[in-house]
Amino acid sequence: MINRIIKTLTVVITVILLINPAISSYSFLKNSNQRLSLENNYEAKESKNIDQKIMQIIQMINETVIRRFLENLVSIGPRMTGTYGCEKAAEYIYNEFKKMGLDTRYHYWEEFGNKWYPRHFQGQNIEATLNGEDENSKETLIFNAHYDTVKVAPGANDDGSGVAAVLTAAYVLSQFEFKRTIKFVTFSGEEEGLLGSKAYTKEIYDNNEEVFVEFNADMIGYAETTTGGKTFKIYGTEDTQWMIDDIEKINQNYNIGFENLPVNILNPNARHGGSDYLNFIRYGYESIVFWQSEFNKNYFHTSEDTIEHVNFSYLVNTTRLIVGSLAYLADVEMVYPQVKIVSPKKGKIYFEDRIIKNLKDFKTIVIDDALIYAEVKPGNTSINKVEFYYDGKLMYKDTDPPYQWRLNKFSLLKHSVGVVVYDEADKTSHDYLFFTFINLNKHR
Repeated sequence: MINRIIKTLTVVITVILLINPAISSYSFLKNSNQRLSLENNYEAKESKNIDQKIMQIIQMINETVIRRFLENLVSIGPRMTGTYGCEKAAEYIYNEFKKMGLDTRYHYWEEFGNKWYPRHFQGQNIEATLNGEDENSKETLIFNAHYDTVKVAPGANDDGSGVAAVLTAAYVLSQFEFKRTIKFVTFSGEEEGLLGSKAYTKEIYDNNEEVFVEFNADMIGYAETTTGGKTFKIYGTEDTQWMIDDIEKINQNYNIGFENLPVNILNPNARHGGSDYLNFIRYGYESIVFWQSEFNKNYFHTSEDTIEHVNFSYLVNTTRLIVGSLAYLADVEMVYPQVKIVSPKKGKIYFEDRIIKNLKDFKTIVIDDALIYAEVKPGNTSINKVEFYYDGKLMYKDTDPPYQWRLNKFSLLKHSVGVVVYDEADKTSHDYLFFTFINLNKHR
């Protein structure tokens, strides 16, 4: 009897909805609008929470905090890689990270120096990790600077200023929670040819670690003129433009005080660079580099690179902008697509799509034809297409995963492969592979 009544009511309701679909439509729209309102309220609340967090973080950064870190570091004296001073600096940084409750480790490395230092070096990087709260996110933000100096310099600005900013960032941000993991890294071996960062980037690349973006701060504490004190240089890889736009907004919205933030794009095929960011971009990671706008050769790499020549009000502002931006990006929702060439990999020799030998650095050699494989992660919009380029020329379009293209050209030279992904909103992402390609037997 009860079942019969339920069936009858079901039929009656269905007939009513069919006779007057407006009732059904209104109900659907009402529920949809309620959901949309809830989503908008949630997003507004999240945005407000992030805004309050960044404001609090910026207010915690002041001269007292930064000066303490910088004075302790500079008091050690010159910190040339491999010397006692460098080892004591590493110990100091390690202990400071541990006091903050961060997962901290020494990363030991061995590398051969550059043409100015043509000999073997050993050293250690220090890495501290603030684990993210989002278990589904494997993307990591890295903020780094180098703590070594040349032989005669106490290195207050080069690069004690960057290290003080990293330590300040770790000290402040460790008191908050973020969706993404943040790593604070200080390198040695920078002055001898970016040696510490070379070993570090090779390790994270071989371990397939996902880096959302790398921040590099090198000499961010010197400003002599009013114009210089209001200017902060930013360099970024091609796909970081939206991040740099947000950095500019953070400068404005939180009244940090810079009137000029000149931006330059980093060359993904750069062979030389002024700091450790170079090794990140050569492994295909997104990088944003921060530099002071003024330069004084009388202090650079000399015994005059002392605390007396550091402009602390400028260093507070540069640190605030970097750390505020880092905090924002550690929580922001990803709306842009991401693409990465996952095969062939850098630092390998390939034959018939197989790795036959590992190389010491990011060089790649491909023998025979090659399957170019692109790994794509969508943002907030579905993927439309992936384009494959050979030496800058469009060769193939792929619209369905897995996104791949068979490269089969006669070659004995160095070449480049580029991949560009487009989503339905026409947002893009890029990746590049520069490699030696040997293919004498082009297959049909």
